[in-house]
Amino acid sequence: MAEEEEKLLDTRINEENAEQENNQDEAPDLNDSQFTKLDELLTQTQLYTEFLLEKMDDITFNASERADESTENKTGRGRKRKAAPKYNNRKAKRAVAAMLSRSQEGENIDDVNLTEEEKVEKEQKELVPLLTGGKLKPYQIKGVKWLISLWQNGLNGILADQMGLGKTIQTIAFLAHLKGKGLDGPYLIIAPLSTLSNWVNEFERFAPSVTAIIYHGDKKERDELRRKHMPRTIGPKFPVIVTSYEVALNDAKRYLRHYTWKYVVVDEGHRLKNSKCKLLKELKYLNVENKLLLTGTPLQNNLAELWSLLNFLLPDIFSSHEEFESWFDLSGKHNNGAINEESEEKRRAQVVAKLHAILRPFLLRRMKADVEQMLPRKKEIILYATLTEHQKNFQDHLINRTLENYLQETVSTGRGMKGKLNNLMTQLRKNCNHPDLLESAFDGSYFYPPVEQIVEQCGKYRLLDKLLAKLFDRNHKVLIFSQWTKVLDIMDYYFSEKGYEVCRIDGSVKLDERKRQIKDFNDVNSNYRIFLLSTRAGGLGINLTAADTCILYDSDWNPQMDLQAMDRCHRIGQTKPVHVYRLATAQSVEGRILKRAFSKLKLEHVVIAKGQFHQERNKPNNLMEEEDVLALLKDEESAEDKLIQTDISDEDLEKLLDRSDLLVGSLGGAENTEAPIDEMPLKGPGWEVVIPTATGGVLSTLNS
Repeated sequence: MAEEEEKLLDTRINEENAEQENNQDEAPDLNDSQFTKLDELLTQTQLYTEFLLEKMDDITFNASERADESTENKTGRGRKRKAAPKYNNRKAKRAVAAMLSRSQEGENIDDVNLTEEEKVEKEQKELVPLLTGGKLKPYQIKGVKWLISLWQNGLNGILADQMGLGKTIQTIAFLAHLKGKGLDGPYLIIAPLSTLSNWVNEFERFAPSVTAIIYHGDKKERDELRRKHMPRTIGPKFPVIVTSYEVALNDAKRYLRHYTWKYVVVDEGHRLKNSKCKLLKELKYLNVENKLLLTGTPLQNNLAELWSLLNFLLPDIFSSHEEFESWFDLSGKHNNGAINEESEEKRRAQVVAKLHAILRPFLLRRMKADVEQMLPRKKEIILYATLTEHQKNFQDHLINRTLENYLQETVSTGRGMKGKLNNLMTQLRKNCNHPDLLESAFDGSYFYPPVEQIVEQCGKYRLLDKLLAKLFDRNHKVLIFSQWTKVLDIMDYYFSEKGYEVCRIDGSVKLDERKRQIKDFNDVNSNYRIFLLSTRAGGLGINLTAADTCILYDSDWNPQMDLQAMDRCHRIGQTKPVHVYRLATAQSVEGRILKRAFSKLKLEHVVIAKGQFHQERNKPNNLMEEEDVLALLKDEESAEDKLIQTDISDEDLEKLLDRSDLLVGSLGGAENTEAPIDEMPLKGPGWEVVIPTATGGVLSTLNS
């Protein structure tokens, strides 16, 4: 099963990478006629979406009025609702409209003496009687109502709550609501492979009367699943189908298109932000009445991504990517009527603003700080480690060789040289993570060195060894993330030799094994204290709230991947304050990369803040520039950087491990069992506390 998933994934990645390389040119330019045409369409569409927004807000009409409107208001340029294939579709809408109407008319006399918690519980029972395994929070009930209003109006939508706020349970509650109203489906959920078992487990936990199955496996296994569980005639027993991206891509044309899907839910739906995404193309072959996209990742505000979202939400209006390309000169060349750069930036800002206005009714995003008062607080701390002599020797060798090459080639073109520098960056990062990654000591052809040697050869590993010992003394459970599976191999061996039981998920771990490990780790009676995860495979949609500590052994180029990794433990269900430790090697390429990532994050994308727009016209570059390598060679760190990027003392580490400051004003924190320690400054020798900042992107600005 995992082998087939990997094969399908590799094929798709190669195709998408080829497409992406062909489309990573400068931001598109608008000429006069193109801008006028696009502006007219956006203005008309904006009026339509404003009308829908008012209609969705006004849910106090009685059932008959609502039923009449469901057919009368579908004229014009909006997305036309398909005729309901069954009577129960119309009947369900009338019942829902009446129920929503009652909920807005004011409190019942019998409700006056109820507590707020009792009112929420009563509302949940009326809204989702099939949700018997848990209690929705007030903002989650609002989310379910919002999904119902979308469905009533025949609209697709994006549930974009910040990671950890329960998008899964809100979706399950919504589908259970539809099931309870007699809409048997079928319903299809497309999600990352690592989350499939979690989806089914959550259905079993919260809505046990709603059957959900994982549609996965090799071709023969999928044939058997269709034969046993997926008849062509849809009835009450037809299960919710949960499948992976790769299986959905493979089976969309041949099998899944034979059903008329009542809802298709795409989990981690930021994958659709690329208008040429293969998944987006394949979904068009399915017969789908409604689509719901789930994402906790802020989508960036460039025109292509916004167009992709609008194509997903309003396919009848934004139907042709070719037409989109005709509006924009994707080659970067100006046509007749060319305008200066300042005017073009102003026009592009106007287009983005109108696209935002169009998206507004179809998107719901809430932040943890705004709605989840019971969620414990989180602190991110960067811990620095110095290079060992072994690592310094490797670094000097790499740098001296590169410097010599650079001096020889400065007069020639820089294109070939940049490739060598980027390769140097990779080697330097490997050296920071562990010098044995360069020596290839863990490729299966060598015996593992003694544990003591593993620790002593690497400064970051020394720090990890010391940090874990102190965390385990305090009975913390820990998630450790790395981008490098060979780093996880080293850790696996290290922990095995130390006698620790370890769970692990990377791209090679099969689905059943992932499910078992997640369950075992979250079991309060288990002996598992460490979970090793690759950042890409283990950072999406997995619930590991048994852990209250996250260690990022190395940082991902994409900051959103690290944020998703942190939110595996900082999410609903967490009862303790969470510490995130980001490890970095001092006076090395890692420290410089980290500093650049924090300072230039907003400049790599289109950012909207207080009505000011800026579009980065140059192609974003995640690779290391020549100036970075040269700065590293010249040792240009400031005095403050040199102070911070040193080894942390045992005394300071003890103070940083204290979490009593996170319990102050936190309603959801566990009882404080640690004696309070004097408050630490934000930075010092060997550490730096990351100050939280609001993430940019369309999803964080639409509802402001």
